[in-house]
Amino acid sequence: METHKQARQEHTKWPGRNELQQATKGKFALHSQSVQMVVHAFLANVATTRQLKSANSKMMKYPWKTKRFYPAMRPAQAVCKEPGRVILPMGKGRPSLVLPIDLPAESRACTLVWNNGFELHVCVEVPQAEQAPGEVHATVDLGEIHLAAVSTNRGEAMIITGRGIRSLKRQRSQRLGKIAKKQSRCKKQSRRWKKLQHAKNKVCRRSERRVRDMRHKATRQVIDFCVEHEVGNLFRSTNPKAGFGDVSNVALSTTEILSVRSICISLLMGPK
Repeated sequence: METHKQARQEHTKWPGRNELQQATKGKFALHSQSVQMVVHAFLANVATTRQLKSANSKMMKYPWKTKRFYPAMRPAQAVCKEPGRVILPMGKGRPSLVLPIDLPAESRACTLVWNNGFELHVCVEVPQAEQAPGEVHATVDLGEIHLAAVSTNRGEAMIITGRGIRSLKRQRSQRLGKIAKKQSRCKKQSRRWKKLQHAKNKVCRRSERRVRDMRHKATRQVIDFCVEHEVGNLFRSTNPKAGFGDVSNVALSTTEILSVRSICISLLMGPK
């Protein structure tokens, strides 16, 4: 990133893929293909930023900020799967990472991600259905009190309530308030303060996992409903005050928007 930034400031030729790969070769305690994938992702971000800046998006900036955490991506050929464990090579002369995980045979590339703890994200090939479940049209409306309301052009409908998620968020706020009250009486960075901060982080992570689980279950209910009623085309309702496809004025989270995309993908792929 610094090499590319210096080239931009000096108005010289920007380094390409080969130059960046040569500059990063052997300088990091990672597998060579993981470093190459980071270079490819960086160049893709540069190309996207250049395209957006040419479309009069003056607010776009080229990558400039050093990240504390960045996903360690690995292609399929850099992952060794054995019964009961996964071996991630770290390069010549360095010990490999051995994870006690049993991955499916059809799993491919994986990514080691930091999310308040390490997580292994795995790409799994899923066979796609040759055709959609049917030709019925349906519309899904997302919200906070009701996670999803689905109706078809044949009169069938289903509403999935989201009060459970609101209850979890309220419970999280109450617990965080009690911990913050105790933490306010402590000296910052003291042993007692750190213990309370750890408890606060634990409450947040547990609440996040429970909310994510409930959203996934709601998404599965919508998919099963659409497959059961032979829905082939799914539409998302938008705010009439906003333009088509504009979600800036809609009270939706990123997770809810991605849930709709996963519903559409699952309809194309067919039921489990």
